[in-house]
This record gives sequence, C-alpha cells and structure tokens, in this order.
Amino acid sequence: MSTDDLIQEAEAAVVALSTPPQPPDPYPHYAALRRANPVYYSEPLQAYAVTGYAEVAAAAKMPNMGNGPRAAAMRRQGWEDHESLRLFMRALVTLDPPDHTHLRGLASKVFTPAAIRRVQPSIERMVGQRLDELAERASGGEPVDLVELVASPFPVQVICELLGVPAEQGMLFYDLANDWTRVWGGGNYSDEELAKADESTVELRNYFDALFADRRRKPGEDLLSGLVKVGDESRLPPDDLMALATFLFVAGFETTTNLISCGVWTLTENPDQLDLWRERPDITPGAIEELIRHGTPISGTARVSTGPVRLGDKEIPAGQLIFLMTAGANRDPRQFPDPDKLILTRDDGPHAGFGGGPHYCLGAALARMETQVLFPALINRFSVIEVAGEPQWRTATGLHGFEKLELVLK
Repeated sequence: MSTDDLIQEAEAAVVALSTPPQPPDPYPHYAALRRANPVYYSEPLQAYAVTGYAEVAAAAKMPNMGNGPRAAAMRRQGWEDHESLRLFMRALVTLDPPDHTHLRGLASKVFTPAAIRRVQPSIERMVGQRLDELAERASGGEPVDLVELVASPFPVQVICELLGVPAEQGMLFYDLANDWTRVWGGGNYSDEELAKADESTVELRNYFDALFADRRRKPGEDLLSGLVKVGDESRLPPDDLMALATFLFVAGFETTTNLISCGVWTLTENPDQLDLWRERPDITPGAIEELIRHGTPISGTARVSTGPVRLGDKEIPAGQLIFLMTAGANRDPRQFPDPDKLILTRDDGPHAGFGGGPHYCLGAALARMETQVLFPALINRFSVIEVAGEPQWRTATGLHGFEKLELVLK
C-alpha cells in the first residue's frame, strides 16, 4: 500500500473514531492508524493519534503531558456558564498536578484496598440476587436484557453501598450521572445534550449536598463519611468535594458496566473460550484481564503536550493535542500476538485498559473484584448463553459496551 493510501485510510479512521456515533467495531480503524504510524499526526484534526502499546504506555507516564479532556472542554465558548462543565473541570479525570495529586491523595485515604475488601461479601450476595432475578425472568424461554438486569444495576448497587448512597436512589443517580458524562468527551455532544447535562448535574449536586449534610450530622463507615471528614479537615472547597464524590460514583460503575456487557457478548462469540473457563475456574483473574484487553471498556483519553516530548519516531512540540487510544494499544500485534483473538490464558504482559501513570484508574481494583465474582457465577449458572436479536451498542464516543444485550439463558 502506498504512503498516500495509508494516509487516506488513516484519515478515514480518524473521522470514524472522532465523530458520533461510536462504531460498534472500532478495531479496524485503530489498525488503519497503526499501519500509517503508531504515532499518527492528523492534519485535519490537528492532533496525534497514538495506537502503539509501547507509545501509549510511555505517554501515560510522561511529565510533559497536560490533561486533554480539560483542554477540549475549555475550547467551548462560554463553558463557565454550564454547570456540567464547571463540575467536570474539578473532577479528577481533568485535573493536573498539583491539584490532581492533592485530590487523588484525599480520595486514596478513603477509597482504600481495605475498604474494597470489606465489600466483597456484599458483592457475592448481590451477584446471587442478580442471577436469581435473571434466571427467573429467563425461565419461560423469553430473552432477557443483560444490561437492564445486571450490567447497569449491579455495579451501581456496589458503589452505592461503598459510598453510602441509599440503594433506592442508585439508578436515579446512575441516570443523572450518565447525562453528565455525555459532556466528558470534548466537543462531541449536541446543545440539547449539554442542556440535559446541566439540568442533571444540578439535580445530582442537590442530592449529594443533602448526603454531605447528613454525614456531617451522623457520620458512618461509608466512603462519603470518610470523604466529608478528610475534606473538612483539609478545608477542601465545596466544589472540589462535590466533584470528587460524584466522580467516584461515576468511576465506580462506568468501566464495569461496559466490561460486563461487552465481556459476555465476546464470550458468546468465542464458545471455545467460554467452555475453557467453565472447565478451568483457576484462570479467572487472567480471563478478566484478557476480556479488558480484547474489548477495552473505555477506549482512550487525551493529553496536551506541555513541553517537547518524543513518542515513537515523532518529536512533538509543546501545545499539541494527543489522543492515547488505549483500546488500539491493546490490539497492537507488537505486544499481543494475534491481537484480535480472545485467548483467556494469554500471558503477554499487562494491558493498557486501566490507563497508567498518575491517572491510572482509581476503580481498577473494584472492577476486578466485581467481575471476578460475577463472570464465573454467570457462566456456571447458565449452560446456554446465546445472544437474541440485534444488540444495541453504546454510541457515545470513547465507550465500548452495550445499551441493550438480550440473551437466551438456560
């Protein structure tokens, strides 16, 4: 293929990946970019698209990298007038040091490995309840929606218990948070979506303000009580406490929801691997990592070079927008031989699915625990797991999962 053909193919991939709706199968587009260059510069986009594993891993840890989502959001004229964007600007995902270091340090005081371990018995109980409901709904042979019954409510239920959000408010908070996260992807949202995000963010703020006031009156063992305590002790501004709490809520379900739905679908597409997992429950930890690698739930993030950096064969000056396409990195054949193939016993080193460096996913340990309990229970509860009808993929840019995934279960 000529250089011109490679560039034409890569630019078509850039358009497909950056323009909603998200393509159901984005991986051929990542491969097209990588063929042109693992660090590809798009003239029309005025940005670099990084799909190489080594390059993404290196960039995530480089000091001369500012936050891309923040820079993208600030490009919108009048962003300060929008409640959703103002709160987003204080969320951990958009902050740079020293603000990021300070707030992440406060979060780490309460969102600890010990706190996550304490919730494991509750996770096991919740999984049992969810699968009981799934079995009851599927008993007549009618298809059941995995997203509605498990992938969405289960991780929401878990993070609600951890934070101390009343269980009956969990799915309301989930809907409001989903409206808010529509504006997290830069400028790829409509004016109507922004208006809805503003409205839902105000409502989310009001609910959390009431929860903060309650925890100050009656502190408990939940994470919200811990956040309020460390926030008050460190004189954290109210907006930062709000942004931290609401971000932890979102981080507690977004990755896991996509991982569950995409992971189950992937297993139905690879019945030999599904059978292997049933036969060998000991592969569970590695199998979860392979599902994350193969169908990365959060497709990537963005950075802005704050000084000159070198990535691959590119010398990148300061002030450049750089998209770190972690989903593309996870299919890099230089790191993962036969990368499009699901191999639950794969041992090719760590994936990039949870990011890296200072912005490594705060909820990674929780997502692993939830899915290491759920997947073995699900695949052993049902001897038949088949997709029914046409699945509905999520359309938001950067998210890889399903809005609806109907299954026949026996």
